[in-house]
Parts: sequence; C-alpha cells; structure tokens
Amino acid sequence: MVMAEFEHDQLVDRYLTVWWRKTRAFMIYRFVRRADRLLELVRGIDKIDESLFRLVDAEIEHVITEAIGRPWAAHMTPRQRAIWDAAKAACPDRHALAEMIKRDKAVRGFSNVAPKQALWRILKCHLDSGHWTALGLTEHEARVWTKLRQISDELMQEHQTQHGRPPGRGHRCRAEHFGQIRMRILRDHSHNERVGRIKISTIEEYFGRCCEECRLLVPLDESSHYGSSLQVDVNDLPAPLTARLRTKLQCCVDRLDERLRWAIQTAYFSDREVRGSPSGLFGGGISQQEFERLRNEALRQLRICLGKQNLENNS
Repeated sequence: MVMAEFEHDQLVDRYLTVWWRKTRAFMIYRFVRRADRLLELVRGIDKIDESLFRLVDAEIEHVITEAIGRPWAAHMTPRQRAIWDAAKAACPDRHALAEMIKRDKAVRGFSNVAPKQALWRILKCHLDSGHWTALGLTEHEARVWTKLRQISDELMQEHQTQHGRPPGRGHRCRAEHFGQIRMRILRDHSHNERVGRIKISTIEEYFGRCCEECRLLVPLDESSHYGSSLQVDVNDLPAPLTARLRTKLQCCVDRLDERLRWAIQTAYFSDREVRGSPSGLFGGGISQQEFERLRNEALRQLRICLGKQNLENNS
C-alpha cells in the first residue's frame, strides 16, 4: 500500500470514530436536501400499506444514491474524499429507515414538528444506532458510554477552569480520572439507573473500548522506530491496559496471523532489538512503511477482538 492510501485509510477511520459527528452531519444534510419527494409520498398518510412502503423504500434508495453514493465534487480534497468514503461505509439501511418513517407520525405531517426536522431526527437516531453497532455496543452500552463521556467532559472542563490550561494528553485515560468519574456519579448521579452502581473497573473498560484517546492501544503517532529498540514498559501503556485487560489482549494477540502477531510483539512487547521478521518472512526484513502497515492492521483487528470479548462478557 502506498503512503497516500495508508494516510487515506487513517483519515477514513477517524471520520468513522473521532470525527463521527462531522460525518453524520454531512450525511444528514445531504440526505434531507434531496428528500422532498420522499416526504411528499408519506405526507398526510395515516397508515402506509405494502404498496406505498415499496415506493418509500425505492425512493430512500434513490436519495441515498444521490446523497452518498455519488462523488460529492469533481475534484475532492483528501479530507473530502475521506469523509465521503466514511459516509459510504456508514450508509443508512434503507429498509430500516423505511420502517422508522412508517412508524413516525411527525415525518408524515401529524405533529407540530416540521417533517424535515422529524426526518433529521430519525436519520440521526438511525445513523448513531448503526454506528454504535459497528463499534460492538448494544443500545444500553451506548447510553452508558454517552453518560460517562458527559461526566468526563465536565471534569475536563473543570480542570481547565481551575488550572487555566487543559489536562495533559492521556489524562482522560488514567485511573485517577476514572476514580473522579466514579466520585462524581456517587455525588450527583447515584440514582441514575444506567451508571449509579457502575464500578471503576467497568468505567475503565468503557473508556478502553470507546474513548477516542484510549481506544488505540498505543497512539499511532508515537510508535517506536523500526530497527531500534522497540521495548515498551507496561507502565508506559495507557491505563485501560490493566492486568485483566492485558489477559484479554493476549488472547486477541494469539488469534492474529503470524505477520500481524509479530508486528505487535515487535512494537510493544519485545525485550531486544529487532532486526528482521520471523520465519524468514519478507526475506528476513521489511521496510518501515510495511512494518507500520502491519502494526496498524494488527491494532485494528485487536480493537475489534477486544470489543467482541467485552460484548460477550456483558451478555
């Protein structure tokens, strides 16, 4: 993979995670702008029968094609192309969207809410639901995480107000911050059915899975240089990598294929200088660019694996 493609994939990943709200806003704006005929089809219709449902479904497909499926400009910047590819990856499910329109009275004109505003709300809920599912979260887990993140943001803002500067990088991922969140919950949200009885260890797991700062096992821009000592002390790893999570992590590492497993062990767990690849892979050595590609692909698979493990444990 050439460097341009590698950087493009990184941007797409960010628009699906850290910058998800930007991607969602672009998708909703472009969809609603093209939804006049769709809204006209259901305006004033009390019950949508099977025949009309098929028309609604077909029109939704047409709007999706126009809003998301086609290039957004003749000449797109790297960021525009990345957000377009992210939008295609998070494309709405037209059948699910048709069902939501069928059930929603406001979008059909039976409310004080304008139909376009109602459609905007439906799309937001639908896209967020699909987004959380893609990240391996149930609806309940997504609501818990939203509340935890809200409390975390409040604490971060209070820190900045008190000290005149934002907390340092990685502060949100420290055990100290998790403890502060738990104390704030006990003080202000003890009766909240979602988080009132949550444990610090559970808060830690949510941040390890969902936080844009914490979900990467090691920041992508702070990797060791290939060909030099790549040892990383366990104390240098982010707080979510406690002993329990390290056990889960090892299980996921063991499931990787040989090349990806070697990249992770080399980058983060090697106790010696690494000069070549295992078993004669790549002729006994690889370029730094190829090493970084393997490392990032391994991290992507590990994030998926850890998310599935947590989902299974909570089910």
